[in-house]
Amino acid sequence: MAEAFIRGAGEAGHKIKVMRTAELNIGGCRACKGCWKRKGSCILEDDMEAVQTALEEADVLVMAAPMYWSSVPSAMKAVIDRMYQYDPVNGGKRLHIEEAVLLTCGETQSLDDFHMIKEFFRGFAEFNGMKVKAMLAAKAVEGIGDIGGNPILEEAEKLGREI
Repeated sequence: MAEAFIRGAGEAGHKIKVMRTAELNIGGCRACKGCWKRKGSCILEDDMEAVQTALEEADVLVMAAPMYWSSVPSAMKAVIDRMYQYDPVNGGKRLHIEEAVLLTCGETQSLDDFHMIKEFFRGFAEFNGMKVKAMLAAKAVEGIGDIGGNPILEEAEKLGREI
């Protein structure tokens, strides 16, 4: 789905920055509030610095991830937790991302099983001032290639063109 979305967004002329969180070294947030004391610079020095730069330049946030135990994988959750520095309620730096998109899949046979990941994403996005543009979920995707031929790929590509 991510590749289909990227293809559509590229065709529409959008600038795309892909961050593969599973390949990054990002430690968990310690809730020390050091980022606030340091005006948005976390005390941890790791790959989150590159993610932070991308977030601060973005107009749209697209999170593409398989559903793990009704939520996002731990590598993506680490990024979300480290976004604590942008907490708008407690005086964090403000992101200028206007819209958010979730692309997810899972081995489940029911789209109802995506309820928790969608609600988590909605809460995260809205708390950070982002309008949820779309949430696409594909069921029955267990292994690499299982999504091939799924009509959701066309939907993701179209969404990429429209964003």
